Amino acid sequence: MPIKEVVERYLQLIKTEHFAKYEKDFACQIQLGLNEGYQKGFHEPEMVSVIEGIINKLDGLSISVNRFRISTKSIFIHGNRSQVKFEYYGQRVQRELGDLIFILSVIYNGREYFEKYTISQFKKDDDKLRWNLRNKEQIYLLSRFPSFRGVKGSIIPIREFNMPNYSGCLGSFNLLFRPGDFIYVSASLLERVAENRKSISIANISKLWEPWSCYCTYPIPFDWHHIEELFFSCRKLWRHGMFITFFSPYFIGILGFSHSAYNIHEFVNKYLRGNIGELTYSDIGSYNTPAFDFLQELLSAIMKKAQKKKKAELINFVNEFFWLPIW
Repeated sequence: MPIKEVVERYLQLIKTEHFAKYEKDFACQIQLGLNEGYQKGFHEPEMVSVIEGIINKLDGLSISVNRFRISTKSIFIHGNRSQVKFEYYGQRVQRELGDLIFILSVIYNGREYFEKYTISQFKKDDDKLRWNLRNKEQIYLLSRFPSFRGVKGSIIPIREFNMPNYSGCLGSFNLLFRPGDFIYVSASLLERVAENRKSISIANISKLWEPWSCYCTYPIPFDWHHIEELFFSCRKLWRHGMFITFFSPYFIGILGFSHSAYNIHEFVNKYLRGNIGELTYSDIGSYNTPAFDFLQELLSAIMKKAQKKKKAELINFVNEFFWLPIW
């Protein structure tokens, strides 16, 4: 299928009322879940588990008329199950890789065209709307992605991984706040804003904004023989009133890189449009192959454990992910 047709139909999809309603219902479900968690006094891991369950139960967006599907998945990797080792200024340290992996797959006519994901760490606020950032090693890990390997007992395979972070969005943080919301920020941006602070407050959030030009760090994702279709796609965007420059972060939507979202509604909008996370699969051009391979290995490891413990729901989850055709 020519990429120009995929782009055209994708643009039609995100402008529909059906898409808008799905987006708003999605955000509302997460807000309600977090609000209930705050009222019940849930700790951080329980709050993350709530979000995982909501995202996976929504089971993506499907428009039968346009043969389009936007699939949303999340993987809960909190605690000992995601422990990794890496070098931190000459010291060998061990930290959890993250709490949740947000995955977005864009499928057209039964075939996957794009995939993005971000490995996210959650932080719950205190009574003064502040977030503890004492764990500098983990911010370092998620912003820079040094060479790392899983440890015994972790679901992360015990081999060395070397993952580029082209967009600066492969790792991220979600800052939970009352009565049931969160702020999304890439780990690379958070590291710059936090500097040496041991915590940040809601007053620091205004510093999370950056001009769009700062987001265009990803290498050109197309081979030269795709340039004709690329310009065709740009013309399509201009005709739809999206006045953008070449390779801006809003090109097509799925190739954009947003480093922050100030609330759940903004996050969900960007997530469903493909502006959250690193490009880990693309039907044309280049993408982050090591990050793609890491996710495949991680899911394979999860499958082995799920089969051993006979967890049918988890087995079905992994099977559905691997079912997506990408060729």
